[in-house]
Amino acid sequence: MLDTIRRKGRLVALTAAAVLAVGAFAACSDDDEPEDGGENTPAATMAAQPTSAPEATEPAGEGTAAAGELGVTPGWGGGGVAEVFYTKDFFCDTEQCQAGAAGMNAPGTADPVPSVWVLVPLFMETEGIAFHCPDAGECVAHPSDIDVSAIGLGEVIPLPPHSHIVDPNEAGFSGAGETPWKVVVVGVNTRAAWDMLEAGKSIETLREVQGDTTMATADIPSNIVLFFGVR
Repeated sequence: MLDTIRRKGRLVALTAAAVLAVGAFAACSDDDEPEDGGENTPAATMAAQPTSAPEATEPAGEGTAAAGELGVTPGWGGGGVAEVFYTKDFFCDTEQCQAGAAGMNAPGTADPVPSVWVLVPLFMETEGIAFHCPDAGECVAHPSDIDVSAIGLGEVIPLPPHSHIVDPNEAGFSGAGETPWKVVVVGVNTRAAWDMLEAGKSIETLREVQGDTTMATADIPSNIVLFFGVR
């Protein structure tokens, strides 16, 4: 799945491990609903966000984990979709994982650590969206809940349904298993914005959407580190 990452992201070079993970990013089909407006304050809207996703057009996480893997989900990057395979459980540098402040690197890792942008819908009309992690608090190798008090919500909530984007041009990017990824949260305010992200499947599309504060929040750091590869 990394051939299209190289093509779409115009990579000049990948790490040796990423090259070994060669495949082709497959195109995703869209299942769109009419757009709907939303708030642009993550604290005000995340609380109203559904705790489980409606029935999706395609089962998220479709695929089979290989021996030694904890499980798989889809993931977006470079304009395509790949299989994300998780090889270790998450890490947080505090007992309770939290959004609003970056944390320390996981033990045994050093910069540069690439980012995975976790896209959380802050609108209610989510019917037909195939979230990469469709059920609140239940996603392979993710924390089950997160403290969002630092962004104004003032409580611990189940980790919401969400999808992922990675940037194949970012320093530290690798397709190898056990690659650490620091989680950056983005609240998506409207269905129209989500549909743009699903169509574009790239960091460039995310930045375009974030250019309009009515469509998405800015990057929200967290102290969550996930461990996965892509293929």
